[in-house]
Amino acid sequence: MATIKDVAEASGYSVCTVSKAISGKGYIRDSTREKILKVVKEIGYSPNHLAVSLKTGRTYALALIVPDVTNIYFPRLEKYVERYAEEKGYMVYLCNANHDLEREKKFIESFSQGRVDGVLITPCSEEHRHIQKLQETEIPYLILNRSYEDDRDHCLPLDNEKGAYACVTYLLEHGYRKIGGVFQSFSNSSHRDRYRGVMRAIEKHGCSLDEMMCLFGMDDLEMAHVQIGQLLSRENRPEAIFAANDMLALSVYQAAYEQSLRIPDDLAVVGYDNSIIADKLAPKLTSFYQPAKECSRCAVDYITAAIEGRELPPLQMLEGELVERESVGDRQPARVAV
Repeated sequence: MATIKDVAEASGYSVCTVSKAISGKGYIRDSTREKILKVVKEIGYSPNHLAVSLKTGRTYALALIVPDVTNIYFPRLEKYVERYAEEKGYMVYLCNANHDLEREKKFIESFSQGRVDGVLITPCSEEHRHIQKLQETEIPYLILNRSYEDDRDHCLPLDNEKGAYACVTYLLEHGYRKIGGVFQSFSNSSHRDRYRGVMRAIEKHGCSLDEMMCLFGMDDLEMAHVQIGQLLSRENRPEAIFAANDMLALSVYQAAYEQSLRIPDDLAVVGYDNSIIADKLAPKLTSFYQPAKECSRCAVDYITAAIEGRELPPLQMLEGELVERESVGDRQPARVAV
């Protein structure tokens, strides 16, 4: 069985430096820590975490709380969080709030008792006072993809409005005017922001949004599928649909198939998140890339710095980009001012 001395010899650092890297106590460079932890993994050294925890008061665990694991954006986020956390010597617990505020509060209450060293969370609603209470128990936390005016120092926002603006501008540039939208509940600020982006793009072009071509509160995918089918069966149906995430875009594809509508000939579709399904659909889905990888790295860098008492890295709004594929055609394209 490998020992800490074996790690020191293999890495070329002293036992003291290796101990700091593993325990997270004391200052060492991030590059040094990562090299040592890489050696730890390579030679199979397994510290006695119970003994370390008793000695340091640390669990070397992070919680990642998400609103809905059936949205495939969040498993991808978790994959990257886990990857970067492991590099720094932490494991990750994935918790699914299932769009249930009370369930989310129970997770927070449990973790406030010291079961983890830090909490990363994408809240399922605007309510966040229960998250702020983590400060009372000195559990570091970071809120992902949200921005709260009274807690800006703990928020890592993504520019959802700009992303939706880019999507709908793209549709307008390709000549589409009768544009519909499918959104989840507006209790989720990211979907309110995406709706604002849609409105801004349409108004900038001198058009108006027909809300009869929009569906709101589509948190239940089965119900969304039914209502999208009803929308597409109307005589006055949309020429194009902005789906506020790729799972909703998938429901649009399914409903279009059932209505014998061809994409993009009869209906253009733009999704959001650029999830793994985007290039697996036929035709491949044009979708906005939500920067899960960048978000995860920034989040793990921040939360581990907070846990270990190091200088906190700055938190800046992250932006993605539109990934063009095959789900939008050309319909007398007109250039849109941006």
